[in-house]
Amino acid sequence: MTQDSKQTIASGTADEEYLHGVPLESALARRERLADKYGIDYGHEKVFPELVDVMLEEIPEGCNLLEVGAASGLLTRPLLLRAGHVTALEPSAGLLRRLVSSDVSESPHLTIKQGMVEDLLHDESYDVAVVTFTPRRGLGLMRLLLELATRVRERVIMLLDDDGAMDWAYLARGASMQGFDIRLQMITGHNENPQDRKRAVVLVADLDRWVPSIAPVEDWALDAREIEVPYPTPRGAATRLIRYFLAGGDRAIRVVTDPRGVERLYGNLRTAVHRLARDEVTVRRDGAIIQIVRLPKG
Repeated sequence: MTQDSKQTIASGTADEEYLHGVPLESALARRERLADKYGIDYGHEKVFPELVDVMLEEIPEGCNLLEVGAASGLLTRPLLLRAGHVTALEPSAGLLRRLVSSDVSESPHLTIKQGMVEDLLHDESYDVAVVTFTPRRGLGLMRLLLELATRVRERVIMLLDDDGAMDWAYLARGASMQGFDIRLQMITGHNENPQDRKRAVVLVADLDRWVPSIAPVEDWALDAREIEVPYPTPRGAATRLIRYFLAGGDRAIRVVTDPRGVERLYGNLRTAVHRLARDEVTVRRDGAIIQIVRLPKG
């Protein structure tokens, strides 16, 4: 397939910067910067044979597949061996140039598009979607799954990082509350040294019996107490909050403040966690809400 025959759609910008669980603009800028550094092997530090095998087992042979976050095509190649047709979707123009210039792009069973899931045309539909290590976090993952569920008939397969934030666990819980049939697998590579073994999570949402829930996505938010911090933020508030959290038994708390003070409070909390509890606690931001989450031990 020639470059002229590829389809391109504009990369949209969400109305809310934190709709995706992170300031996505900086994540996309990083992909653009790395486009000149990597070829087809972009993302190789996260991908390993055992993970690819499990992913392919979940894909019906000959299906019409959407790959979300195709990057420069590292996983596009094995997906083409299984699916009947692959639509590779990637927001970074730089990474797409890498994909288009590779031999993978010559497949007649491949369509390449620039953009995010929200940019797809309203009448586009697929049998299966594969999400490959999206930079979205927190509630952004749930929103992505719900967006895909309106376009996918059979299942959504998400390859996720196994990190301290444990977004995959919260996503599984939230997706179950939204009525999805969820399957989780923790996959570990076996051909590296034990200290360097790669690990990832495969989350599969089967859609054949899914019925959209009337419950808002926000109901997926962590079961957490809410603490309000006045504005302007009192001196030392971040340090006191982290010490209070460490001394208590909460798994997580939600911190709210005046929108004018969110950015400063978030930065102060991150600094306090780094000083007092960097191996025990993580801090995340979802719009005007700051989440302080206890990391799993071990």
